Amino acid sequence: EVSVYVTESARRGGIATSLVAQLIAVSEAEGYWTLQAQVLDANEASQRLLSDSGFRAIGRRERLGHVNGAWHDVILYERRSAVTGGPGLPTHSCEGD
Repeated sequence: EVSVYVTESARRGGIATSLVAQLIAVSEAEGYWTLQAQVLDANEASQRLLSDSGFRAIGRRERLGHVNGAWHDVILYERRSAVTGGPGLPTHSCEGD
């Protein structure tokens, strides 16, 4: 899990867009098929960023995020790669003790 916070002075400069694009590139180079994200429902900028980056909203978890003394719904996002995965996707299993 990775959390990223961009300071107010750096916002609207394309940093988040570049970070997400790099995350997608690296994940596909490593063979990952699915990326997932969770965003507070009030965070419209992050929701727009994810949508513009090929993520889609797949669900909502009610009252999951607690910020500044208030509960917020969290929107679940997912991005499936068109480059990796699909039929023949290798499976990984955990070995038992």
